[in-house]
Amino acid sequence: MIGPGDERPFREPWEAQAFAMTVKLHEAGHFTWSEWAATLSEEIAAAQDRGDPDQGNTYYHHWLRALERMVVTKGLIEPDEMP
Repeated sequence: MIGPGDERPFREPWEAQAFAMTVKLHEAGHFTWSEWAATLSEEIAAAQDRGDPDQGNTYYHHWLRALERMVVTKGLIEPDEMP
């Protein structure tokens, strides 16, 4: 239960959905946690290289970019099918 002053784990519904999709794809065996962690780390590093101030409000944007990259890399979706 989240009490007064506690931060919610997700700021927006899409963040929770991206998190859940990542967990489900991992559980289905599409990638390992090591692969996921490496991809997410690369996305965060790339964002920092582009000047992301890393104030905590962009974390799930990096998460989503990593997820998009992972599903394309693993052949779960074609690049031209991305919105």
